[in-house]
Amino acid sequence: MTDKDYPRVLFITPHAFNHLTGGGLTFTNLFRGWPKDRLATVHCDHLPVTTDVCDRYFTLGRSELDVWRPIRWGADLLSWRTATEISSDRDALQSPAPTAAAGIVSRPRWTERVQSVFFDTELPRFARLSPGLEAFIEDFRPDVIYTILGSNGVMELIDRIRNRFRLPLVVHVMDDWASSRHRHGLFSPFQRRNMERHLNNLFGTAGQRMGIGTAMCEEFERRYGLSFVPFQNAIDVSKWESFVRTSGAASGRGDILYIGSVMPNAQLHALEDCCHAVSLLASQGLEASLTIAAPDFQIAQYRERLAISPAIRLVEPITDDEAFFKRIAAADILLLPVNFDEDSVRFIRYSMPTKVPAYLFSGTPVLAYGPGDIAQTVYASRDGWGVVQSVRDVPLLAEAIRSLLQDELQRKRLSARAQAVARENHDQLRVREKFREELARAAATRGLMT
Repeated sequence: MTDKDYPRVLFITPHAFNHLTGGGLTFTNLFRGWPKDRLATVHCDHLPVTTDVCDRYFTLGRSELDVWRPIRWGADLLSWRTATEISSDRDALQSPAPTAAAGIVSRPRWTERVQSVFFDTELPRFARLSPGLEAFIEDFRPDVIYTILGSNGVMELIDRIRNRFRLPLVVHVMDDWASSRHRHGLFSPFQRRNMERHLNNLFGTAGQRMGIGTAMCEEFERRYGLSFVPFQNAIDVSKWESFVRTSGAASGRGDILYIGSVMPNAQLHALEDCCHAVSLLASQGLEASLTIAAPDFQIAQYRERLAISPAIRLVEPITDDEAFFKRIAAADILLLPVNFDEDSVRFIRYSMPTKVPAYLFSGTPVLAYGPGDIAQTVYASRDGWGVVQSVRDVPLLAEAIRSLLQDELQRKRLSARAQAVARENHDQLRVREKFREELARAAATRGLMT
């Protein structure tokens, strides 16, 4: 296969390539091996980006995404500006990529409350195709736009770029953020109508639409009357074969592990339950501990709620691929927690965590704790690769953990089934090639656009 088999992809995204977040890792794995000179990223991510897959970046700032002037004056006054807005008020080309985040500007809590009354969590923004961004795209000469969409401002910018450069569009939905966004605040009805208008327009004009999993695709096909193809994170089966856990027995240390994001509208409250369950087991004399590996910017304000006993450890995420796989293969149980509240379920119902393929292939038994009707718990129970605790109850959760630590036959059965599912559904070589084919097919329609 030659470089010409890879279309020149302009990736427009609020979350770029990194080794910290689920989205960043998914993008990295899907595009790994893509010729670097045929991939460019336009983004507004506040996290450090990586250059192992893509090294051509443009960071969006106020010149491309700005709030209405009266709101901006108030936002500046109340310190609502984000790190990106403060550092990116420029039109210059953004290459090479920044190697470290400028830091997240913390807002006084009262400003957040004021904002929530009027705008929920997102200030209304309008988009401009700045001279700097236009020059960046012209210099790159893309064949197709690939995007996970984003705020109303980001979606408006995507459409402006698509029309200006007459580019085919591929849209990838990774979370059902549209169901939970713009639900609160005085001006949210206006913002929500604007969001739905952008979504219908971009889905309708896209040459290909993707979802993070089968459940996501089925729901969005029902919602919008259009076809969606599932693509989620994958794993290099041949590379990690030698690191797979081979022993069905637990180590005796009761090493329980959670790696991933900690967000109040997704995992936080369920993860708190896991901390209480492990602490309960430890107090009863069972050798058990829980390690939570998550970004500090996500867990700093929740430390006291999570680290409730010596049995709980909070550590930084593992960014090295080999160290990550060795660590999950060495654990006794891997956790997949999801909150039970209505808002969290609305947001995460159809999503599939980035870590699932690696969890499955590691050989370590998986315990999914969350509502029984969301995509990840349905997948675990339907395909038999994990234990599902679908009732929110700390003592029941503790007993599920105890059983999984002590029942060697169950552990062996889960491990074997999980590895078979990983090989069948998440082999990186097959997933990447199918992903390349879909982008190439969309790019080939450029000359047919009217």
